Amino acid sequence: MNLRILYRGIVTGAAAVAVGMVWQAQRRRGAEVAELTERLAAFQAAQETAREELASMPQSTRRLMREWSHVVYAEVEDLMALYRDIGPDRALPPMHGWAAGPDLARFLYREVVEQGRRSVLECGSGSTTVILAYAMRSIGEGRVVALEHEPRFAAATRKMLEERELSEWAEVVDAPLTDVRVAGGERRWYDTARLPDGTFDLILVDGPPGGTGPQARYPAVPLLLARMEKDALVVLDDARRADERAIGERWAAEFDGFALETLPHDHGTIVLRRGASTEGKDGHGPLHD
Repeated sequence: MNLRILYRGIVTGAAAVAVGMVWQAQRRRGAEVAELTERLAAFQAAQETAREELASMPQSTRRLMREWSHVVYAEVEDLMALYRDIGPDRALPPMHGWAAGPDLARFLYREVVEQGRRSVLECGSGSTTVILAYAMRSIGEGRVVALEHEPRFAAATRKMLEERELSEWAEVVDAPLTDVRVAGGERRWYDTARLPDGTFDLILVDGPPGGTGPQARYPAVPLLLARMEKDALVVLDDARRADERAIGERWAAEFDGFALETLPHDHGTIVLRRGASTEGKDGHGPLHD
């Protein structure tokens, strides 16, 4: 697992730098494009060296590396597609480590632009808040509200929005974790008094963090059910973790009218579509560690 993470981090980081440089080069003169070409050649040489090193590894390790290479390059493709679709005037926020990956970010962007989502609530804030704000700006209407219990993360997200002149499309609300009662017990979740008025057609559940308690993200659906549109979409990140998988399965079992779907994203994504037929919606199969 550590080898996988190390390899993914190296390749994704290098590829992301290359994508960013390509994007920036479109705004520069010929001499800078030549410099970019040299750096890309160096990146390709590093790839070849990595292939040679992989050839000397055990077959099981090579198989694991190949599988994760496919994931990495899929993420690079999604990152390039986001740059193409958004056309930002500055670099997109980082999408690696704890942040949502390019695959989830592109899924969310397309869901807003293609399906006309207008009212988005995020449990947690970060790079996805920026991507969703770009989506709202693209369609010319709608708003994103992100609940955040960590003041430093809230401030960082607000800064990203301000730097990109997206503050009119997204808002970060300071929502400390408080005791809430769901499923006959007490849990720690965002202060519901901080919820905005109205209903939501897209809810992204990327918090609270697992360290706040078992199935920390479970309260989202029971507490927000009455505020969901009839065709609402609930998106749960980090579904490669056992806790999140259990949450998604529990939601689907306890609340009628939702079709559960798993998406093969790097971090794992579970989607609950309200008002959709449940037949065939789990065709992607379960996620595995």
